[in-house]
Amino acid sequence: MLIVSYFHDEQFLARVPFQFKLDPKLVKMDRLLDDPKLVLRVSNDLLRSAPQAAWNGRPSTPVEVTLRLSVARRLMGWSYATTHDEIVGDAKWRWFCRIYDHPVPGHSAIQDREQLIQPVTLHRLNDRLVYLAKAHAVTTGRKFRGDSTVLETNIHYPTDSSLLSDSARVLGRLCTRARQFLHPRTASEKTYVRNRSRRAQRLARQIAQKLRGKHGQKNLKNWAKNSIVNSLT
Repeated sequence: MLIVSYFHDEQFLARVPFQFKLDPKLVKMDRLLDDPKLVLRVSNDLLRSAPQAAWNGRPSTPVEVTLRLSVARRLMGWSYATTHDEIVGDAKWRWFCRIYDHPVPGHSAIQDREQLIQPVTLHRLNDRLVYLAKAHAVTTGRKFRGDSTVLETNIHYPTDSSLLSDSARVLGRLCTRARQFLHPRTASEKTYVRNRSRRAQRLARQIAQKLRGKHGQKNLKNWAKNSIVNSLT
């Protein structure tokens, strides 16, 4: 179920057992983020991904916490795992993100919730923050620093043979699509657009196998020499 925010605990910092001072910039940012329009835009994106969350399901991470976690992560340049670790043990970040005494979401939950915020919403949030910052004399708005969120994904190691195989696969796919527009009139004309991706993958796999072992580069040269000789004879 979608929750807008936790109960605003004004006595949270007073219960901290040690003395510390809040950064004045962090206090100003807290006031700027306390804007209903910012929370409403993020709420619309979260409801778009799961409309039934408006009335059903267990309580999720509040919208206000999702917004502030994203701002804190981008502001400090943290990864998702570092964001979780830093906020768990720091009272000022718990206060800034409006988490208070509640459990901090895991790094995967932080990443999943942040991905639900649409790029259009991020642009509008930036415009809204610049407008509020200029209205409160926090900044003049003449300079703007932007960054992007890069998500980790699984890719193969970019060896020369694998890159060539990928190139052949993409070219073969494009040639297969081009055959629909060429309309060959005879059977022999079909040979002009042949998909060689399977042969390229087989050769890349053979190269990788020859490179394994103690004398990988030497075995590869011998294999290539024998392949050329066999093709010529």
